[in-house]
Amino acid sequence: MMRLISRLLAFLFFMVLVPKSLSAYDFKEGGLCYNFNDDGKSVTMTYENLIMFAFDAPAPTEKGYIGNIIIPENVKHNGKTYKVTAIDRGTFSCNVELIRVVIPNSVKTIGKETFMNCPKLKEVILPPSLTEISDYMFSESGLQTIIIPENVKAIGNYAFASSSLKSISIPSSVKTIGQSAFSGCRWMNEATMSNNVESIGEAAFSICTSLKTINLPPALKEIGAKAFYECGSIKEITIPSSVSNIGAGAFSNCHGLTSMIVQEGNKQYDSRNGCNAIIETASSTLIAGCDATVIPLSVTAIGDEAFVGCNGFTSIEIPTSVKTIGSQAFFYCKNIKNLKIPESVTAIEERAFCGCDSLETVEISNSVQSIGYGVFLHDDLIKTVIIGSGVKSIGGWAFKGLDAVTSITSNIQDVTSVKMGKDVFDEIDMKACTLYVPRGTAQTYRATPQWSAFKNIIEQ
Repeated sequence: MMRLISRLLAFLFFMVLVPKSLSAYDFKEGGLCYNFNDDGKSVTMTYENLIMFAFDAPAPTEKGYIGNIIIPENVKHNGKTYKVTAIDRGTFSCNVELIRVVIPNSVKTIGKETFMNCPKLKEVILPPSLTEISDYMFSESGLQTIIIPENVKAIGNYAFASSSLKSISIPSSVKTIGQSAFSGCRWMNEATMSNNVESIGEAAFSICTSLKTINLPPALKEIGAKAFYECGSIKEITIPSSVSNIGAGAFSNCHGLTSMIVQEGNKQYDSRNGCNAIIETASSTLIAGCDATVIPLSVTAIGDEAFVGCNGFTSIEIPTSVKTIGSQAFFYCKNIKNLKIPESVTAIEERAFCGCDSLETVEISNSVQSIGYGVFLHDDLIKTVIIGSGVKSIGGWAFKGLDAVTSITSNIQDVTSVKMGKDVFDEIDMKACTLYVPRGTAQTYRATPQWSAFKNIIEQ
């Protein structure tokens, strides 16, 4: 995932229509290349050869700028002095021998992908005049530390993604952190945000596996989907009272979490009864939980990806107030052994229990009307399944790959009325697994597609 497929998309036009390196500059002074700006008084530093990845060459074919680079504030050409005010998009991208760059105070804008994929890059000194860290600026670089200037208001999408950052301090001027801005920074163990950050984008800190603590600022309004996905070293999260929107799976697969608290005064979310979870107040939907969560009786729905990767419990007590279990709600909860869906639940959405590798018994209540796509996909230790009488639809692959299953009990009276997805029981040993059905229905089951594949159908 974090090899940045988007990197290819960013350069797709070039890779298809131009050669592997591209020369385009107005003049060269002191080993650096420049283009004239429209005002006739200033210049933009640019590349000598735009180095990029081609489909037939997975590594850069030229070194480009190398070593230590100091960009001057002013440059002379043909007897005239020009101020350096910008750095062009991709200027240093894929320069494999680049180590250090000093950018002068005169530079106000730095283009996208400027330092992308510079593996030996150790230091970049940014100018105080900079107002934005642009998209992909340092992605997949060797950069370990950086000081973000106080005038920067936004950190762009994928700005530091998959870089070698070990820590980051976000200044008080920054209000927005873009999508996947720090995604895949596996060595980053500390991220400090100022009190003024208002928005954390989708997957902004995802797969920061060494990140131990995160302070969510009091001005924060929005946490994007999967913002902290797979940050397995974080132990506690406190949601400020200012937060009004939390995306699906914002804290999914944070398997180290033991404490989740919503500050009092939050109008959208709560952690009622000390439940160690985040609940959307208006709908009573539990949107994020952890190993220490106790689902309150007042909860009416388990939200999408609410418990992804929670491996600390062997069983789940779903209260009778719950009506819906969301998509991937308990995905990869690999230590759950037994599951009983209460009579209140009417819908189990797609892949809700997929990847529950220790699950052995499943009992689906009579109240359940729909079983989504891949709900128990490849839960290969399940031995027995009971399907309630109220089921009206079963999604494709719902029970696919149940290698150990020996009995499935269906309490559905009119199996012909059930809407079946594709390959519901695919990869089940139809000879070894016995299908138990209600009295007087065996003949119908034997004549109904997919159910008819079972070799042993017994009425009970």
